[in-house]
Amino acid sequence: MAILAKIRQRTLVLILIIGLALFAFVISDVFNNNSGGEKQSTEIGNINGESIPYQRFQNQVEYAKSIYGGRQSSMQIANSLWDQEVSNMLITQQLDELGITIEKDEIWSLLITSPNIINDERFKDESGVFVEAKLKEYIDNLEATKNMPEKAGEYQNWLETERYTIINAKRALYNNLVKAGSIVTQKEGELAYKAENDKVTFKYVRVPYTSIADSLVEVRKSDVQKYIDNHKSAFQVEESRNLQYVFFPEAPSKADEDLVKAEIEKLKKSFEDAEDASAFANIQTETNEPENFLYKNQLPKEFANDIMAMEVGDVYGPYKVGEKYKISRLLETKQLPDSVKSKHILVRFVGSQGADPAITRTKEEAKNRADSLLKLIKRNRSKFADLAKEFSDDTPTADKGGDLDWFNNVSSARLTPTFKEFVYEQEVGALDVVESPFGYHIIEVEDQKNKQDVVKLATINGEVEVTEETLKDLFTTSSKFESDAQKSEAPFIDIAKENNYEVKVANNIKELQEGIPGLLDQRTVVKWAFREDTNVGDISRMNIPGGSIIVQLTGKNPAGLSSISEASSRVLPILRNEKKAAMIKEKYASATTLAALASASGNVEQQATSLSMLSPIVPGAGEEPKVVGTAFALEQGATSRLIEGNSGVYIIQVVSKEEAPAKDTYLAESNALRTERVSKALSSVSDALKSSSEIEDNRGEFY
Repeated sequence: MAILAKIRQRTLVLILIIGLALFAFVISDVFNNNSGGEKQSTEIGNINGESIPYQRFQNQVEYAKSIYGGRQSSMQIANSLWDQEVSNMLITQQLDELGITIEKDEIWSLLITSPNIINDERFKDESGVFVEAKLKEYIDNLEATKNMPEKAGEYQNWLETERYTIINAKRALYNNLVKAGSIVTQKEGELAYKAENDKVTFKYVRVPYTSIADSLVEVRKSDVQKYIDNHKSAFQVEESRNLQYVFFPEAPSKADEDLVKAEIEKLKKSFEDAEDASAFANIQTETNEPENFLYKNQLPKEFANDIMAMEVGDVYGPYKVGEKYKISRLLETKQLPDSVKSKHILVRFVGSQGADPAITRTKEEAKNRADSLLKLIKRNRSKFADLAKEFSDDTPTADKGGDLDWFNNVSSARLTPTFKEFVYEQEVGALDVVESPFGYHIIEVEDQKNKQDVVKLATINGEVEVTEETLKDLFTTSSKFESDAQKSEAPFIDIAKENNYEVKVANNIKELQEGIPGLLDQRTVVKWAFREDTNVGDISRMNIPGGSIIVQLTGKNPAGLSSISEASSRVLPILRNEKKAAMIKEKYASATTLAALASASGNVEQQATSLSMLSPIVPGAGEEPKVVGTAFALEQGATSRLIEGNSGVYIIQVVSKEEAPAKDTYLAESNALRTERVSKALSSVSDALKSSSEIEDNRGEFY
C-alpha cells in the first residue's frame, strides 16, 4: 500500500516523463538525422521544379534488381534509371512547352500494337488471336478493384505499363522532331564528296617538337591557368573529396592458422591406419576434393616433388595451400599420357545437358542408337567420319567427322569425368560407348603422347578462418589507431607510420562513386565523405566487407574549373608545343624553302601523297589537318611559310592537286551526311537539354 501511495504522489512526474518520451519518438520520425542531424529529402531529385519522388524511384530500382538478379549493384541500377528518368522528364517538359500531347486514342493504339501486350495469353481467344475487348475488360476490372489490397500491386504494374508506353511515344515523337530539323543541302553533300575525294600531294620538311628538350621550355602556372580560363568548357569538374585511409583486413592470424594445422595434424595417424582412406577423408574434410589422377604440374609447386616421391599408403602433410591446411594419402600411381587425340559421335536424348528442344528420343533409344553405331564402326572403322557427319548431335565436331583434336592435361579439364577417364586410361585404338551428362558418346582413342607418372590422392583439408578472438583483437587495434589519430596533433600519416600501417590516398572521389581506389564497392565511405557535417580533418572508423577502415577527409573540392595541378597533365604538353613552335619559327625565320629548312635544321625532305581533307594523315607524323588544309589552299608548285602543326613546324611545297570528277547528283553523300547528323543530334540532345536545365540530384543521400 505504501508503494501505491508513492506512485500516486508521483503521478504528475510520470505523466511528464511519458509525454516527453512520446514527443521524442514523434520527433525522431519527423527527422532522420543521418548521423548528422540533417533532414532527409523525400525526393530523389528535381528537374526544373518538377519532383521525382524517392519512393516511386526506389520501386523501379527494386523491380530492376529482381530482373538483373545481382548482376548489377543498386548504385549501377540507380544511376541507369536516373539517366532514363531525367531524359524522359526533360523531353516531356519540352513537349508540354510546345503544347504537344499524346492523346488517349494514340495511347490506346500503341497499347494494342505493343508486342508485350498482344502476345500476352490473357488477351487472346481460343485460337491464339489477340482480342482488344479482353484487354479493355482487364483494364476495367483493375480500375474497379484498385483499392483492394490484393489487387493494388497488379494495378500499379499496369499504371507503369501505361506510363512506359506514353514515355516511349513521347521519346519517339521528340526524336522525330529532332530528325526533321536535321537538314542537309545538296551543296553540303558536294562538299562532303570533295573532302573525301579531292587529293593533294606535297613535299615537306618538318622540324619536330621533340627536337627541343622539355627542360628548355618554361611553362608557368599562370600560363596553365590562362589556358584553363580560355577553355572553361573542357575543364569543368564535379564536386569531389580527398581521403586517406588505413585498412585493417579481417585476415586469419598466426594463432588461427596454428589452430587449424593442429586439428589436421591430429587426424594424420588415423588417416594412415584407415582401411578406406577415401571414406575417412570424406567424413573428416570440410570440402571434398575429387579423387582424380594428377600430373606433377597439377600439384602445388612447392610440395609436388615430395608428393610424387610417396609410396602408396603414405600420408603427407599438413601442408598449406591458399587458406587451407591439408593432409593427403597416396591411393594409387600409374602412368598416363600427357596428351590424347580422339574423336566421338554424340547421341543426345531428352533432358541431356545441352540437348536441342527438337530432340525427342528417350535415354533408352539413345543408348540403342549408340550401340548400333558402335557395331557398324567396329565392322569398318573407316566409316566413323561419315557416320559422325550424319548422326552426331555435336554439330561443331560432326562437320569434322567427329574429330576432337588434341587435349593436354590442362585443356582436358573441360572434359566430363567419364569421357576423360576413357581417353586417358584406355590404350590407343580403344573404341566404346561412354555415357556423360551430354548423352552417349561413341569414342575412339586415336593417339597418346608423353606418358608420365600420375598420382591419385585422398585429401583432408581444413579452412583457415578468422576466429572471434582475432576479430576482437582487430577491433581493439583499429579502434586504438582511430583514437590515437583523433587525439593526436601529429598528422594522420605519421601516426600510421609509427605503427607500421600502410596509408593509402584516394583523391577526387565523386559523390556517386561506388568505392575508392583499393577498396571497391564501399559506398559507406563515400557517403560519409560527402555528408554536410563531415569536415576536412575528420577521422572515422567504419566496418566494411572484409575488415574495417580508419579514414580521414583531407580535402573538399568544389564543382567548377579544374585546379592547375589537376589540369597540368593535359595542358602542359599543349603549352610546351606552342612555345616550342614559337622557338622553332624564330630560329628558322629566314628559311623560306624546303632546302633551306632542311639544311638549317638537319631534317630530310619527305613527300605526302594523295591526302584528302577527310584523312589528313602525314606519313610519320600523324594527323595534321592544318598542314593538309594549307596544302589545299595553295596553288600547285607554291611553297608555304612556316606552319605550326600538331607534331612540329613545317614548310610544304605542293606537287599536285587532283579534283574529284563532278557528279550529276550528290544525293547519296547528302543522305549519308544527314544520317550522321541525325545520329549525333539524337545522341547529344539529352546532354543539351541537361545543360540548359536546373537539375537537383539527391541520389547520394539514398544510395
